[in-house]
This record gives sequence, C-alpha cells and structure tokens, in this order.
Amino acid sequence: MEVQCPTCSAKFKVPDTVSVATCPYCGTTFKLETREEVGEHFFFPPMRKDAGGVLLKFLSRQYGAPADITGAKITKKELHWVPVYFFYLHGRSTRWSTIEEVRFVGIPAGSPFQGMLKDYPFPIRGKRFFDEAVVGKGKYYEPKMSREEAEAMARSIMESALRSEASQEDKSLGGVEIEVKYQGLVHYPLWEVHYEYGGQSFAGYIDGTDGRVVQAEYPLMSGARKKASLLGAGVLAAGLVIGIIAAGVYGSAWGLIGGLIPGGAGAFGIFRKGAVKKRKVSEVMRLNKGNLYFKPM
Repeated sequence: MEVQCPTCSAKFKVPDTVSVATCPYCGTTFKLETREEVGEHFFFPPMRKDAGGVLLKFLSRQYGAPADITGAKITKKELHWVPVYFFYLHGRSTRWSTIEEVRFVGIPAGSPFQGMLKDYPFPIRGKRFFDEAVVGKGKYYEPKMSREEAEAMARSIMESALRSEASQEDKSLGGVEIEVKYQGLVHYPLWEVHYEYGGQSFAGYIDGTDGRVVQAEYPLMSGARKKASLLGAGVLAAGLVIGIIAAGVYGSAWGLIGGLIPGGAGAFGIFRKGAVKKRKVSEVMRLNKGNLYFKPM
C-alpha cells in the first residue's frame, strides 16, 4: 500500500503487514494508523555466512557431540526480524561519586524470542537506517511493548548494576541518578535452524549479525554419558571417604554427613547431565546479576 510521510510529505509503498514505516527520503519512522513519529528505526544487515553451517561447525566442537554432526541434515532455516529498543544509560550514585556506570542496553520488544534474548549483549555498531525490503526477507515482528515500558526496564537494569557495584565496595548506594537516551528501534536478525541426526530433531538459534550461537541443542553420545556417570560416581565416593575421615577425627556422625552432602550434590549434577541425551549449549555471556557485559562488533 502507499503511504505519505508526515514530515516531508513524500509518498512511498510499504507492505500491507506492517504498522510502522520508515520514510526512505527523510528517515522519519511513524505509525501508519496515527502518523505519530516513533523515533529512528534501524536494522542490522544479516551475515552472509550460512547459518546451518555455522551452527553445525560450532556443535562439532562441543563435548560429547557426534564426530560426524557436521553432516547432519538441515531441515529448516528461517530468518526472524526481532524488534529491540536501544538505550544509552549513564547512572551514578548521589552518595558516592565513585560509583558510576555507562551502558548500552537493548530491550527486546516482542516476538516468540523475547525471553531467549532477555539480557542479550546486543552490539551497538553496524546498524543501518531501516529498509522496508527486509520485511520480505524473513519473518517480521512488530513491537508488542511501548518505548516507555522498555525504558523502565532499562532503568531497572542500570539501578541493579549500580547496587551490585556498591555492595562489592561495601558502600551504601543511597539515591541514584540515571540519564537515559533513546537510541532508536532496531530490528535484529535471528536465524532459527532445525536439523536431524540419528532420527531425532534438534534446533538452534543463531545471531544473524555475527554467527554467535544464542542457544542450541545437540545429541550427547553414549560414551560421553558413561564418562559423566563414572565421574559422578567418583565425586560421590570422594565425598564418602572425606566423610569417613571426618567422622573418625571428630568422633561424630556429623562428619560423615558433612562429607556426603557436598559430594552427593556435586555427583547429582554430573549424573543429571550424563542422563540427558540432548544437551543445550550457548556461546553468549548474558547481562545478568547486575553485571553488564558488552561485546562490540
């Protein structure tokens, strides 16, 4: 359909499925229904590398993965355009001037992958002004969250980071001042890849800008599961030995229990991994627990 830009009055065509458009002449981004401007709109160009090949090559390096997994059959590859609000944040404590943080944060604003991309270290360089042509080159999602809601989440992330730093320095945070600058709405490319191996289906999700594996699963070979079981048994036995020694030294059964509890806890985690035939993996460091990690492109 044809629309008219509310800023420069230029007329241009957009797909019928979109509710937000970006003028190719002046760069204004606006809602089609209300003609309200929504700020600058960007996208990240997708990588040229084959997402299926990137995924299988990464999985071939994982512990317990089949040696021939690179020959697995790719059954589906789909590019998703995920809406993300970008913000620049500058926060500091009003009580301690030494506690200060500057961050770029991306808040996913919709799509089925919003939870998967929570706390994701989005890059800030490499984006371009939005091109309506990308809508037809994958599955396109409109924002389901308002800019104001996303900004509130960004502020919360910054405050959490400041409080974490204050606790590490044994200081009371007191009040905080957070400056927020909106950097625009970005449509971010995410590849969904499905493959078959040994009669089973597996899935992986690849960052469409640089090929990082956001999340993937692969078959864990029986040899690796057996090794995990033996390692778990070893950890449990070590805990038992330590407990027996402690019981003898202190003359109390609590020493035995004290050895069994950590040994059993460690062994349980190893046994659990060994029992799983599908294993999940990711090569992404998240922005969690108040610690903000950023990987520029």
